[in-house]
Amino acid sequence: MSSSPPPNVTVVVLSWNGWQDTVACVASCLRIDHPGLRVLVVDNGSTDGSEKILRERFPDVELLQTGENLGYAGGNNVGIRRALEQGADLVVLLNNDTEVDPGFVSALVEAARARPEAGMLCSKILLFDRPDVLWYAGASFHPLVGWGRHRGHGQRDTGQYDRVEETDRPTGCALMVTRACCEKVGLLRDEYFCYAEDLEWGLRARDAGFSILYVPGSRVWHKVSRATGGSKSVQSIRYHTRNLLACLDQHRPVPLLLRPLRWTAVIAAAMLGLVTQGIPPVAGIRAIGRGVRDWHGGRFGRISGG
Repeated sequence: MSSSPPPNVTVVVLSWNGWQDTVACVASCLRIDHPGLRVLVVDNGSTDGSEKILRERFPDVELLQTGENLGYAGGNNVGIRRALEQGADLVVLLNNDTEVDPGFVSALVEAARARPEAGMLCSKILLFDRPDVLWYAGASFHPLVGWGRHRGHGQRDTGQYDRVEETDRPTGCALMVTRACCEKVGLLRDEYFCYAEDLEWGLRARDAGFSILYVPGSRVWHKVSRATGGSKSVQSIRYHTRNLLACLDQHRPVPLLLRPLRWTAVIAAAMLGLVTQGIPPVAGIRAIGRGVRDWHGGRFGRISGG
């Protein structure tokens, strides 16, 4: 074991409405066993009184108010910048609709020390309402067509994915990033607003020579997509379609002849999502089409009404 002092770690919890989830998340973070841990809440322009409630419940926890909804990317960037300014060696991004194990950070820190080439480290994520069922145990990613899948999704956790190993892509639900990675790669792309921004960040990190690790000893329980209206949010389909096409074009370009295949594959995957998530087909198809038009027209940032 290293005799060096423990690294400075800041957990950034981004909150946008839904203060009940944020209260439970922050309370679980305050039970984390890493010495000197800082918890930072970024309120993304909530309109439900979250800021006042959080300040009253956690007077010793720093809270930053963005003043408007900057999305997952912009809101988390506010927190990352603050954490780095305060000397953080490692920054953890944590969805507010999660609760964590007390050893959540220590397992990530141990893996980061053992694997200094790692720029991003991801937790084992389980379902909050079925705490022994996996949501994320690493993920696959196909660079040609953009298809990806959470490994183990929906499976009962019996220890089948209990080895620290590299993974194709991170998830922004619970993600530790090193200072070195932030300084070399940059932060999340504000213009993505939400969806696929973690994929894009991970591709930049890998292209810069950093590895992405899955760390099963770090456990998180996720309530799944509450901040964006749940898995059945039509708007999420539009964001994801737009951002995935942009990400693939920028980081994994293909020859002109293969572009129609890629576009078809991305749209087909989105269409499949309509079926598996129970989204009304007419509204879902309209959202996919709008996402394609947004990407083609270079329209990024927050979508009106979203």
